[in-house]
Amino acid sequence: MISEIQINQVATYNSPVSLNNLRKVNFFFGANGSGKTTISRIIDRAEKHEHCPIKWMNDIPLQVMVYNRDFVEGNFNQENTVKGVFTLGDNQVEAEKEILQLQPTISKLEQEISSIKVLLRGNEGHSGKYKEVDDLEAELEKDCWEQKKLHDSYFAEAFTGYRNSALKFKEKVLTEKQTNTAEINSLDKLKELAETVFSKTLQSVAMLAPLNYVPVITLESSNILTKIIVGSQDVDIAGLINKLGNSDWVKQGVNYHQLSPDICPFCQQPTNEDFDNDLRAFFNESFENDIRELRHCLESYKKASDVLQSSIENNLHNGNTYLEFELFQSEASRLAETLKNNIAIIESKCQKPSQIIELTPISPNIEKLNDLIKSANISTSNHNRTVSNIENEKAQLKASIWGYVLNELKNRLAKYEKSKNTLKSTIIGMESNLSKKRDRLTELVTKLSELEKQSTSIIPTKDAINGLLKSFGFDSFYLDVVNQQGHYKICRKNGDDASRSLSEGEKTFITFLYFYSLIKGSFAKSGTTSNRVVVFDDPISSLDSDILYIVSSLIKSTIEEVDISVGFIKQIFILTHNVYFHKEVTFDTRRNHDGVLNRESFWMVKKQLSGSTVVRCTENPIHSAYELLWNDIKDENISSCTLQNTLRRVLENYFTMWGGMGKDKICNLFDGKDKLICSSLFSWINDGSHSILDDLYINHGEQTNTTYLRVFRDIFEKSNQIGHYNMMTGQCEKSPIDEALTSNFQPAPSQESNAILTSPIHPEPLRPPAPTAPTAPQVPVEPNFF
Repeated sequence: MISEIQINQVATYNSPVSLNNLRKVNFFFGANGSGKTTISRIIDRAEKHEHCPIKWMNDIPLQVMVYNRDFVEGNFNQENTVKGVFTLGDNQVEAEKEILQLQPTISKLEQEISSIKVLLRGNEGHSGKYKEVDDLEAELEKDCWEQKKLHDSYFAEAFTGYRNSALKFKEKVLTEKQTNTAEINSLDKLKELAETVFSKTLQSVAMLAPLNYVPVITLESSNILTKIIVGSQDVDIAGLINKLGNSDWVKQGVNYHQLSPDICPFCQQPTNEDFDNDLRAFFNESFENDIRELRHCLESYKKASDVLQSSIENNLHNGNTYLEFELFQSEASRLAETLKNNIAIIESKCQKPSQIIELTPISPNIEKLNDLIKSANISTSNHNRTVSNIENEKAQLKASIWGYVLNELKNRLAKYEKSKNTLKSTIIGMESNLSKKRDRLTELVTKLSELEKQSTSIIPTKDAINGLLKSFGFDSFYLDVVNQQGHYKICRKNGDDASRSLSEGEKTFITFLYFYSLIKGSFAKSGTTSNRVVVFDDPISSLDSDILYIVSSLIKSTIEEVDISVGFIKQIFILTHNVYFHKEVTFDTRRNHDGVLNRESFWMVKKQLSGSTVVRCTENPIHSAYELLWNDIKDENISSCTLQNTLRRVLENYFTMWGGMGKDKICNLFDGKDKLICSSLFSWINDGSHSILDDLYINHGEQTNTTYLRVFRDIFEKSNQIGHYNMMTGQCEKSPIDEALTSNFQPAPSQESNAILTSPIHPEPLRPPAPTAPTAPQVPVEPNFF
């Protein structure tokens, strides 16, 4: 059945209205034009009201049957024939037994299907397996997004395309989990690579030149450096020079001797030619050759040192970012100092050729420098290879980054997969079971439809309607079958067509009986036993009091069937503006005065200045029609659409029926302009109270309302009944008529008072006995008194 109806942006409903927690039986009371028919139309054609969704219990829609003006006009529009109503016949006992056996099975299957749907989809208070999957996905999505936010600042390039959507990022993680085989690198390594590969100014880097130190090393091992260079040993002074060990000093003195050949450069004594010859013989050609070789070694070492240091300087100014610059520069300084010292040592030997010298090896310095160059060149080579193959490098790095993210989420993903596999297995099993039950339900419904076709007929409906017409005194016409294809015609006693000559009351009554039969059958041979929701919208609008009792009795019998779950009607909506019909159809001795039964709900439909609204009531809202009229007058939001009818009925009840004052006598209480206003008030309320339709609204303006409400009050004041006015508006004591009503004043039965049998002081109705025969007390419905 229907559990909730949302109403919005349709007819006079300008603001959203929610009818929730609907029960098996739902009563709606409201004046003409308040918006009741709109509710019945929404239930009847929900698909045509996009802003008015209907929620079905357990998501199982039932067949909807609605009695309103649309039904009357659609089925009895003065045509010669109407559709036949198929109901179960009396001659197919076995088929009916089988139908009765099938119905519980079908209902049980529908409940099982509904239960599985609830387990899968959930409902209020239950999440459902689909929701559990959604929650699981949402939790993983949140965890993945946290990882994205953690690394987004330096891995933005790798996350491009997934940075603005947590859902897309999670889906990418799941995709990578299936395909990613990249090696797991450390976060620092990935950051370093990302800084290079994802750089917007990526360029090739020049390689560093290895240091060629072979020439220097070769000179370091020259024999001349370790050779004692002295003069010839064959001359007389050789022994003396060797004994003194001052060959280098003598060699220097020879240069001075050449400047003064006759003076000894050592003792300043005159010398002879033999002395000069001995000196020259001592420092012979072999000596000079060694000296020249030594000097050449010195020059070569200097040049090789310059070349080596130039190479070092070039590498320092190369701009290679991979070179450990400070370490390289420090090691280069130490090498330069070593070379400088070695040059000084060689120079000292040139001054003293006879000494043996040993140079400091530069190999350790050179090896350290070359190691730094080699390391930088390896990184440079990788960098340049990356530059030349940047797209592949980016792809590989991105794969490594996603691999790192997967590794961080490893435990979370394992938990997710385990839970999802369990849920997936459960859902597959439930969906398979649901599919089997649906197939079985389709099979049983098909079988039921075939059985219904075998055992249904339009004849029982025709006989039932004719029986009701006859028992209720309608013997001037009857229903007859046109053909077995499913049509009726309305005939007079002599067999003539009566469809065009029916009175409004006859037409409305037979239409109701037709609908009453339809809710127990179907327009087609199949579907007569389908579960359904029935709506009665003002079923006694144009009926006299006799028929009011009949219709009330028939509807109450239907309510009783719904209450005890007999038959195929599962829910009823009853909408009316007629106070007496409402009190009659809602009467139940089991209900407390200030409460409602579990099976029912009460609603008031009101039309205010802002539009129609529907209010749920905690008890039956209709205690006294007279009190209800005054409640409308006190309402600050009273609509011009209902004010006229309300004022008319109050004046009729209080002054005409209970006080015996007519229109002329009331108007004579006024003079001048107010008398004209009072007279026009009666004309205005008569016009408005008899021209209102549910879907027609005439706005007379708030100024008109204010004027007539003032004159309405003045009528009570000038007739000395202001006490009653104040009492009914909640201001003060009773009026004389009120006192009479509570003592000896007993108004004669009249049209309005008979309809409710109440007084303003005694709002509780004196209920007439329920009808036991087709006839009932004559209770005319709301005629005009002025």
